[in-house]
Amino acid sequence: MGIYMDFKIFTSDYTRNGYFVIENAFSETDIIEMRERLEAIVRADVVLSGRRFQTDTESGLYEDVEKIELGYRGPQSRYRKISDLEYDEIFLSKLKSNWIKSLCEHFLGPRTSIMRVTMMNKPSGGGTVLPWHQDVAKHWPTSVQPELVIWFPLDHSDDQSGALQVIPRSHKHGMIADGHMLPSEVEHIYAPQSEIKTIVINPGDVLVFNPALLHRSGINHANNQRRAINVVLMPGKVFHTRHKVYYPVLFGEDELVPNEVSKLTSIPNI
Repeated sequence: MGIYMDFKIFTSDYTRNGYFVIENAFSETDIIEMRERLEAIVRADVVLSGRRFQTDTESGLYEDVEKIELGYRGPQSRYRKISDLEYDEIFLSKLKSNWIKSLCEHFLGPRTSIMRVTMMNKPSGGGTVLPWHQDVAKHWPTSVQPELVIWFPLDHSDDQSGALQVIPRSHKHGMIADGHMLPSEVEHIYAPQSEIKTIVINPGDVLVFNPALLHRSGINHANNQRRAINVVLMPGKVFHTRHKVYYPVLFGEDELVPNEVSKLTSIPNI
């Protein structure tokens, strides 16, 4: 049975608040398969040359993230991010679900390009604070800005585990300054404490939001890790302005196909 998509309500919530939640979008089997795939990647049972790994900070401070050297650090490492999941056939097959195709066609049009598909982890009893930010930025190497974000947890996400927090309606400001990280001196203007909304959702539920929506996440105080998948999408055929190639396509002409992706031995130069 297909997922009921009430685009009238979705569009209204997206326009007014900048986000909406689709409950039970992924099945329990989907979630289990994605968890198992991540575990296989961490164990190096599944290896793709060039995949980007980022371990967690020791301090929990976001400013220390840039000091971390990217790369696989073994199965025992506490990974904060695992990127390039669009080039994994399991994750790609889940993202090519009919309900996601309908969602993308409605909000982005006939062709959808992928900026990134990343696992974001809050290791148990720790993790790194992610300050207020937007998923748009003037300095990003994209010929067009992202226009849709799909975010979903693989583990229960609540206040204790470092759930995502948003500022409803903040997308209406558009790109703030140069975009991405919110300058601390204007945080009280754009992200007042009284406006913060914590997104408490379960594995299988999906948060869809406008990339300009301010969002953040904190430390994981729970005993279990909090893994989530962040999918940033763009409309049409999008050019990478530094590498001089096109971003991968999720839906439309030249779209990625799981069977072909499964044959890759390295991440394409994007």
